[in-house]
Amino acid sequence: MDLSERVKAFIPEYLSYFFELRRCERAQRLLDLNEPPDTEDEYWSGARMNYIRNSDALYEWRQLIQTRHLQRVAQKLSVPMPDRNNANLYGRVDYDNDEAMPQYLLPEGVRQLISAIREEKKHRREAFGYWFGIAVGIIGALTGFVSAFK
Repeated sequence: MDLSERVKAFIPEYLSYFFELRRCERAQRLLDLNEPPDTEDEYWSGARMNYIRNSDALYEWRQLIQTRHLQRVAQKLSVPMPDRNNANLYGRVDYDNDEAMPQYLLPEGVRQLISAIREEKKHRREAFGYWFGIAVGIIGALTGFVSAFK
């Protein structure tokens, strides 16, 4: 195990997500800088097709990064992931790009999962606020009780 792998083990999950997303964006900017013109010569030489293939691979990479992050957040909150068999919610990476053919969330699946995550976070905040209010009330009552007897 090299040094970079050891360091990655100590980086918080959100920061590793942020850094990986930045790496993907940097690769997208570099690809966009080298975009061939949309001419017939570039099309027949294969440069345009290569650009489109690389652009699609970067899109899939970005979606995989986002899916892994949302999956970790959902797992921490015990929120179920959307149904993997639903073709409207999941896409699959081409076999040419990755032999494992991992699935990634499509925009509709991301919306559903984020909605479920927000609902769970809201529920947890409300539960905390409920118990916090009770604790403050008891502390206030005890303070009043003690000051009344002094």
